[in-house]
Amino acid sequence: MQFGKNELAVKVLQFCDGTYLEDQDYWHLSGIFRDVRIYAKSKQRVFDYKVETLFNRDDYEKAELKVMLQPNIVKGYGETYVKLSLYDAENNLVNSFSSTTYAQCGFYLMPKFIAFASITVEKPHLWSAESPYLYTLVLETIDKTGNITDIESTKVGFRKIEINADGVLCVNGNRLIVRGVNLHAFCPETGRTVSKEYMRQQILTMKQLNFNAVRTSHYPHASDWYDLCDELGIYLVDEANIETHGYGGQLSISPEWTAAYIERATRMVVRDKNHPSIILWSLGNESGVGANHAAMYGWIKEYDKTRYVQYESMNPGRNITDILAPMYPTKNWIEEKMADAKDLRPFIMCEYAYAKSNSNGNFKLFWDLVDKYPRFQGGFIWDFQDKALVQDGKDGSKKYVYGGAFGEEVVDPVEDMCLNGVVFPDLSWKPAAYEVKYGQAPVKIVYEVNPYFGTGGYMIKNNYQFLDLSHLRFTWELQCDGKIVDEGELKQYFTPPGQSEDLEYQLNTEKISGEAFLNIKAALREDTSYAKSGHIIYIYQIPLEESILTKQETCITGEKLTMRETSDEIGIIGDLTDILFNKRDCSFAKVILNGEDTFTGGIDNFYRPVTGIDEGTKNPNNNYADAWRAEGLVEPELNIHSIKTAVTDTQIFIFTDVSYNGGKLNVSTQYRIGSKGVEITKTVINNCISETIPRIGLTFILPEEKNQITWYGRGPWENYRDRKESALIGCYNSTVAEQYTPYIKPVECGGKEDVRYLIVEDNNNCGVCVTGAVPFHFDIHDYSIAACDRANYEDELMKDHQIYLNVDHVHAGLGGDNGWMKNIHPENWINKGYYHYQISIGVL
Repeated sequence: MQFGKNELAVKVLQFCDGTYLEDQDYWHLSGIFRDVRIYAKSKQRVFDYKVETLFNRDDYEKAELKVMLQPNIVKGYGETYVKLSLYDAENNLVNSFSSTTYAQCGFYLMPKFIAFASITVEKPHLWSAESPYLYTLVLETIDKTGNITDIESTKVGFRKIEINADGVLCVNGNRLIVRGVNLHAFCPETGRTVSKEYMRQQILTMKQLNFNAVRTSHYPHASDWYDLCDELGIYLVDEANIETHGYGGQLSISPEWTAAYIERATRMVVRDKNHPSIILWSLGNESGVGANHAAMYGWIKEYDKTRYVQYESMNPGRNITDILAPMYPTKNWIEEKMADAKDLRPFIMCEYAYAKSNSNGNFKLFWDLVDKYPRFQGGFIWDFQDKALVQDGKDGSKKYVYGGAFGEEVVDPVEDMCLNGVVFPDLSWKPAAYEVKYGQAPVKIVYEVNPYFGTGGYMIKNNYQFLDLSHLRFTWELQCDGKIVDEGELKQYFTPPGQSEDLEYQLNTEKISGEAFLNIKAALREDTSYAKSGHIIYIYQIPLEESILTKQETCITGEKLTMRETSDEIGIIGDLTDILFNKRDCSFAKVILNGEDTFTGGIDNFYRPVTGIDEGTKNPNNNYADAWRAEGLVEPELNIHSIKTAVTDTQIFIFTDVSYNGGKLNVSTQYRIGSKGVEITKTVINNCISETIPRIGLTFILPEEKNQITWYGRGPWENYRDRKESALIGCYNSTVAEQYTPYIKPVECGGKEDVRYLIVEDNNNCGVCVTGAVPFHFDIHDYSIAACDRANYEDELMKDHQIYLNVDHVHAGLGGDNGWMKNIHPENWINKGYYHYQISIGVL
């Protein structure tokens, strides 16, 4: 560099030997993604500094701000002195320090150009994700004549990270519950270049979903990210840029690669060491385990004694990781480790709850264990955001796309494997995000039984680390038969962190009727840095003892009917009734009730459009999708054994016995048909060899103008058997179009559980009402299951101007423990066996 005009050349390598250490699962893009800056400082300057906050006692009444400063001392410039000034969040000077001796100090064979300085702070404000209070530290170097030669500044958060004697990771003395998520540095419009404002939006979205921690999977992120996490309050696991996925652990045991491993660790720690948000260092991801990891661990632990180190692969010992940090552990294995008294390391899942596609079933089970075992401290969901890129269409349109959309030469066999976020690419929430939000909420309502008296009651439990509950407003709603009939506000709770308190409420029992629930909501009283007042933190629904479920009856009979029968069909005629039953496929070819064209179909349905979890990694021996296709469930082959009829004045009965796929599914059906509707009673015997089939139900087809829906069941967002805790039972209104969830690759979506009744109608309130002998599951769309299964993107969904209503007696769970194995839990299977159900569909 010289005075005047200089030419700067940058050489960018698409691949280098370091690429072997960067085999992460994501879009492999090339180029310069982050800011590159050139700056000049005086020769007598601050070369580096490390800031630590130390507490001598556990009462946190006094702290020492310790600074190790390494000045850049150049021969001929003489002595360097150091001045430190600490300011609070309002820029008031808290304390200062000025050295009386110059920085060129140290003992024989000790660092010769290192200055150690400290400031004592009385009753410091403590930094945490809940209260991210930051001080400002100003560092100055001064020459022997008193001139300031350099100034540096950094934010400081006073906090202490420790593992207590019980093996629990604590922040400022309190047990840490990690409500975490993995995050790639990614933006759909700009790829791996992420603006600071976009990062801020990501963090705000995270905190609105009750996340408090991020693992920087799988490399250090841009410096702005850490500044924002310091400011807004996010705990960080900072991860070294090491993943040798394709090579397994070969490089991790090789001395030839030791320097590369250590360099990636040291560069990360030296750059990021002064950020209070970082509570753990990670040695990388999925690289086997070897001596090179032990070398990284040793260097970090000697350099930074205020934090701990974690690593996952191969379940390494204490010489490599201070934390048990597995990915995708089973519930049984977690409980085994909690019973292992020989290894009391904190247990924090580095990855769990694979959020690809329509997923995140079983989420509640993990958080039941967090409440049960102090040493099981949560984990990091995989992952935060669908990593789809924006593709411009020739017509100027834009859409989100996944692997293969750009004609790449190399595409992962699972093309959409990067679509595994809790939120969509635009940061809007997937339905599963609500389950995550409320499942990991820092406040909960639990039912506790007194072991001495056998009585129980509902309690409010505070799972915040440091906040009492006074910042939350608790409101209640009395809901009867899906309608809100009364509401109010509970008292203000001041429950301390980690404590529980009785839930106190008084209801006007005279207003209770039918099926009654008490809905409790906890919302912010005031604006915060991440959400406005009124933002809901938690919801819970309590069934009331006085509740009586009143079954919704569908009237079937009415006018007098006559029947005619041929070899191919059964016709049913009345003054305003015209019904045609097709004997070739046991379906309704026409149903006109009260003079209105209502529905057709009503065929048995045992299949769903497969989800990303159903398909897994497309391993033919270990995924549901292939198993279901092998069972012939996509288009089951029908064999009709018998069709019989019976007639009364106002009712026609049709009895059918059929089987599918050579007896894998046997179905006996009674159709009770009247001028106002059809009651369908079925007995299904499932003989399929698959551990679960997707569903047992019926598919009806309605005219496209029947696009308004009302249901009394769980909602408003989609929910499934193993993902419904966040969806309260209530009465909801929507449209058929709104039932589509815009997963980038179309899959099974829009399901609703525990439904008492469903109304589908047009804008003139003409339509049908669906009820069941017991609550049922439904989804409704303007496309067929087959069309969804064929489509790679939403714009490929072929629609045929009809409404497809799927009504299920039972629908299998979604799974989501991981993304490459069958993981729907047994309690959510549709096993072999006998199923009996009744569905009625009647005209309004």
